[in-house]
Amino acid sequence: MPQFLDPDIEKLRMLEAEKAGLQVFRNYSKAFEQHRSQKFAEEADQVEFPLVDYTALCKLIVSEQERFVPVIACAYGDDLLKAMYQREIPLSVPGGRGEMLSGLGPLSGLARRIQVAYAFSWLSEDVLEELNHLRKLRNDISHRWDVAVLKERLDALIHERQRPIEETLADGVRLPKDFHKALDPVQRFRVRILWVMGRLTYETRWWVPAVKAKLDPVKALYGSSKLSLLGKVADVCVEATKEVCASQK
Repeated sequence: MPQFLDPDIEKLRMLEAEKAGLQVFRNYSKAFEQHRSQKFAEEADQVEFPLVDYTALCKLIVSEQERFVPVIACAYGDDLLKAMYQREIPLSVPGGRGEMLSGLGPLSGLARRIQVAYAFSWLSEDVLEELNHLRKLRNDISHRWDVAVLKERLDALIHERQRPIEETLADGVRLPKDFHKALDPVQRFRVRILWVMGRLTYETRWWVPAVKAKLDPVKALYGSSKLSLLGKVADVCVEATKEVCASQK
């Protein structure tokens, strides 16, 4: 039996010639998609995307009191989502693009913007879920005066709903291995928000263009042909994470 067959194709109940033909087609499809991903990345890398706002956000996430971080992060995330819709929704949409984003439009407000992006797979589901957790906590902060209750909500978010992103970051080069084990809950919270906002910054700019280019956005943005912007965002994240680690507990 030919050795170049993928395991799933090898198990199929087909003639060997049919399996070989299917494998050739798959290999060709992968190569073609890889070529288009590389071209997409090359063209995207020509577009300037300053990280001044994201860098400023990171400084606030590191330094502000933890109960204010969800408010700041949600305001930033809302701006990113609004800019994404303004960029990607056609001007010719009935009623106008501006009407969709304001007043009682279907994209007015952070909650609706998250829902629509999730429903139509315009961003990573896990990033949108993390942003929605922050949105709910932000609402609690905006409508409650009892600091003790707010602390309970923050603790519940950190320990029960947020993904432990920090546990996947240690590469032993830019961040020490097991660095997260020395972090207290609030430091973990800050690190998680840094990286979620970093991904949101990256994805709100290039996820939908990848979809419109008929590419798998995960492979296009995070695969072997990933954009240079990802590395730049990660650099900012790493430096901010180091500041969190160095902060007083």
